[in-house]
Amino acid sequence: MSKSKTVKKHSFVPLSEGEMELLDLLWKLGPSTLTGVHRNYSRPIGYTTIQTRLNRMVDKGVLSRSSDYPAQYKAVVATEAASGSFFEKVAKICDGSLAPLIAHLTEKHKLKPDEIAMLKELIAKHE
Repeated sequence: MSKSKTVKKHSFVPLSEGEMELLDLLWKLGPSTLTGVHRNYSRPIGYTTIQTRLNRMVDKGVLSRSSDYPAQYKAVVATEAASGSFFEKVAKICDGSLAPLIAHLTEKHKLKPDEIAMLKELIAKHE
C-alpha cells in the first residue's frame, strides 16, 4: 500500500455523507479497486464521482491507495474516528444538546437491552 497519513484511532476526520457511505462500504468489502467499489455502491453514481471521492479520502488520510494497477483502496481509519466526525456535526445542529437527539432516536428505534444498559452507564458516569 502507498504511504498515506496515519489517522489516530480517536481523532475526528471531517467526512461528507457520501464519503461515509464509501468508508462503510470499504469496511465491509475490505481492500477494493475503484471498479469493485463502483459495482458494490448502493445507488447509481458516476464512476468518476466515486474515483474523485476515493482520492479525496486518501488525501484526508482515511484510505490508502496501493501502487498496483489497478489500485486497491483500503480503509485505514477506525470506525470511532469516522463516526465521531458525523456525531460532532449532529451535536452542532442540536446546539450541543444531545437529549433531544437521543429522545428522537429512541422514539424511532426500539432499543435493545444492552443499549439501554450502555446508556444508563453513560448517564451514571456523567452525573
